[in-house]
Amino acid sequence: MRRFKLFPLLIALFLVSCVLPGAASPTPTMDANVVITAAAGTAFARLTDTVAQETPTPAPIATETLSPSATPWPTSIPTMEPIPGVMRANANVRGVPAKSKAHDLGGLLMDQAVKVIGRNAAATWLYILYADSPTGTGWVTMKAITLNGEMGLLPIVIFPNGEEGESLMLPPFLFTVTGTPLPPSTPPADWSKFGTLTQPANVRIGPSVGFLTIGVLQPGQIVTFRGRIAENIWVQIDYPSGPEGHGWILAELVQSNDGFGGLPYYDVLGTPVTQKPDVVEATADPNATPLPTETPTPVPPTPAGADAEVTAQINVRSGPAQAYDSLGMLNPKDKVVVTGLTVNKYWYQIQYAASPTGYGWVASQYTSVLGDMRNLPYFNDQGTPIPQ
Repeated sequence: MRRFKLFPLLIALFLVSCVLPGAASPTPTMDANVVITAAAGTAFARLTDTVAQETPTPAPIATETLSPSATPWPTSIPTMEPIPGVMRANANVRGVPAKSKAHDLGGLLMDQAVKVIGRNAAATWLYILYADSPTGTGWVTMKAITLNGEMGLLPIVIFPNGEEGESLMLPPFLFTVTGTPLPPSTPPADWSKFGTLTQPANVRIGPSVGFLTIGVLQPGQIVTFRGRIAENIWVQIDYPSGPEGHGWILAELVQSNDGFGGLPYYDVLGTPVTQKPDVVEATADPNATPLPTETPTPVPPTPAGADAEVTAQINVRSGPAQAYDSLGMLNPKDKVVVTGLTVNKYWYQIQYAASPTGYGWVASQYTSVLGDMRNLPYFNDQGTPIPQ
């Protein structure tokens, strides 16, 4: 009788042993497609109506009408396969594509493998899978990663309302040249905006290294200029085999005949932007009636700014581009207060007492920011505040 009473006890002990802590549970694995979908789902949902059509309408992104042989926007969402990469140096992983300690997520070591799923508009930061991030993703500076694939095939992550706001992931710009690319067009006789290549140059479909290469030009070739981006870093040229007969090259690789003044401006996605015309110096006529001077709309004072220091002698301008009038000069080690910045971060708005509005604009590459810029307002290429 005692043996029968012990039998249920033995069964209970057996069942408990099946769930003891020592038993190994399956190790969860990260599904790249799940993480990518979570990171970009909202953005791609906003594109669904556009890309589902037989003829996409990319009006909010690009205004150029491409030739029939071009396929700049895919007719369906591309398969989002990560591109493998290897860290070429130790680097921080950030929550936004900017050097901000407040957004540090962790770090990666040299020679560590990564999976890249996108890039920022300027192709200066890469968007990667990162398990230690709450979202499973993070940003690493492009200089720290050797990418084992074509960057031009990566989706482009943009921030319409600034990097603290919602992101939008765009399909990559695609374009294929059939056959041997045609040589650059000869500059028209009445056109002075051209130059001569001083070094070999890749011709790309957009103004950054993040766009696909569609040809290579050699030293000595003459190209016709048709556009530029801020700071004249990239210049658009006549290129018969490119989208709408155009392509982009690095401006530093070409010797200009007559500078870049007067050329229209484009943003870092290759979209035309409205810009104030270049100022042409002229000899003043003492008998002429002075023309009225346009007074810029004052910008409401910013509650707080970020302290900064000038690193070179630079102009303070009335707007965020070289085309705007100079209000004065700053010298190395001059202290300024940054009160805003353009979306592409090429220009900073600063407090400047000599300006009619109390503010001016300086090139960011010559300004070292010492304070916190996270709460500063963003402006467009014309210096107009972007609604928060």
